[in-house]
Amino acid sequence: MKRSIHIEAPVEKVFAFVKDPRNVPEGFTEHMEVRDVKLTDEGTGSYYSWVFHVAGLPVEGFDVYTEFIPNQRITDRSSFPMTRDFITTFEPEGSGMKLTVETGHGSFWRFPPFRQLADLGQTMMFDRFMPALKAQMEG
Repeated sequence: MKRSIHIEAPVEKVFAFVKDPRNVPEGFTEHMEVRDVKLTDEGTGSYYSWVFHVAGLPVEGFDVYTEFIPNQRITDRSSFPMTRDFITTFEPEGSGMKLTVETGHGSFWRFPPFRQLADLGQTMMFDRFMPALKAQMEG
């Protein structure tokens, strides 16, 4: 799955917000609790754990930044089997920037119809997250 959005804000501002997993844009309705955050000076190796609830059941995961290029890219590897990597790229675009998030599938989620189910869940999440981030960064 790949999603992009134009944000009328400097790349540096958006990157500074997104690089800290505790930052959740106002208006994003997913309830996700982020715990045990450790941000390294170089970015790579930063990690955090998280939990959110689906139909009242807790879903937990642990993520590590495996690639970190300031103001350009963050690759976030998840222990959660639905998604293996979240690759977020930050590119200047006109007077603002383009944010792109691309995900890959892990374990059995690669196979249809599981892949379609994972894609639907990720699409629903990013269709709420990206506009909320845009609104906060432009506000």
